[in-house]
Parts: sequence; C-alpha cells; structure tokens
Amino acid sequence: MKYTAFIPARSGSKRLPGKNIKLLGGKPLIVWTLEPFILSDRVNEVILSTDSMEYWDIARNYIPSNKLRLDYREPEQAGDSVKIFDYLKEHNRKIFSDDCEHFILALPTAPFRNIDHIDESMDLFESQNKAVFSAVKYSFSTKFAFSLIGKKWKPIFEDSPMITGNTRSQDQIKTYHPNGAIYIRSIDDLRSGRIMTLYKNAVPYIMDELSSVDIDNEIDFFFAESLIKNNIIK
Repeated sequence: MKYTAFIPARSGSKRLPGKNIKLLGGKPLIVWTLEPFILSDRVNEVILSTDSMEYWDIARNYIPSNKLRLDYREPEQAGDSVKIFDYLKEHNRKIFSDDCEHFILALPTAPFRNIDHIDESMDLFESQNKAVFSAVKYSFSTKFAFSLIGKKWKPIFEDSPMITGNTRSQDQIKTYHPNGAIYIRSIDDLRSGRIMTLYKNAVPYIMDELSSVDIDNEIDFFFAESLIKNNIIK
C-alpha cells in the first residue's frame, strides 16, 4: 500500500508564538514529527504543509530527504479559523499526487509518536480495513466533569460521582480521547466527499500517555522538555 504523510505546521500560533519551530531537545518541534515518517520504509512521501518558507527551510536543513515535499498554503488557508480537515477536503488534489492511495495526518504538536506507533497504526488500518485515529486514555475520569453557571457548578452526567458519592477510582469507566498523533484514511474518502469527520467508521489506535503529550502552551512545552532531559523520552 502507498502512504503519504501530511504534517500541517502554520506559523501563527498565539498561545505559544513560533511553537512549531521552537527547539525541543535541540531540534525544532516540527522535526520531531517529520523524522519518523521520513525514516519509515512504509511511508512513500512526507508533505510539510505550511504558510512559512522559513519553516520549510528549517525542515530541509534538518531533513535533506527526497521524500520530503512542500505544500505551501496562502495566509488565508492557515488562519485560526481554518480546520485542517476542511483544507484537506478542498485542496486534496493539489496536495496529494494522483497515485496516492492513503494519507496519514500527523499534527506536529504531538512530537513523541515514533516509528513503532506509525507501523502499528498502519497494521491496524490494513488488518481492519478501516480508517484509524490514535487516542489516549483520560488521566482523570470524565464522569467528574461539570460546568459553571455563575458560581454554581452543574454536573455534566446525571450519574456523576459528585452526586452519587461513588468516587472510588476503580469504579469509574475508562474513557479515551484523540491525541492528534496519527490519522489514517483512504484518499478516496476525501475525494468522494463521503465523510464529514476523520472519525467516521474509524477504529482507535491506543497510545500510552507519555507518547501522547500534546504541546499547546508553555507549560506543555516545559513538561515535554523535562521528559527529554530526564531520558524518559529519547
């Protein structure tokens, strides 16, 4: 099967300016995501999609591979309100070559996925013949979730442990959420217009908590750096 990896990295991060090229463990954040896909023998092409030629030059400097290709986005295609899934649906024929069979979307904010994760998710995709998205278990039970109305709290779930008193962690159901590391689908799904979400008819590939670290702000970045400095992530 032919796979093309697609890594979107816009330049306009507000919560952590310059996030996608900020040095993490001595190399830019985007390089952490690009490298394992470049090194994977099962990935035929790796596309960096960005609105910044500076980002492209940095990527090429760290990864001088013929597998790496640029998808340049105009500024209006990389704004805060632009969903990457919508961009893929609208521009997939420009982005992917005609012989592309399957694409892998990988967000650069999840830097710790590795070749094993990529291979295992592709194995799942091929064995189940279904789209795949990576996910991780919530570290705290979602049954405790509540909203605030003024200064009053309101439980999200009617059987909330905050109401029933059943607060034992062993009694809570395990819940999971997507981690943004890996999405695999057939390119035909994009081109046919059959799907409105990357999760439709897809199966989850469960990753561990440390490999699922997502960098959204300065605290996340500090935590990721501490994992590297302490040789927990290599």
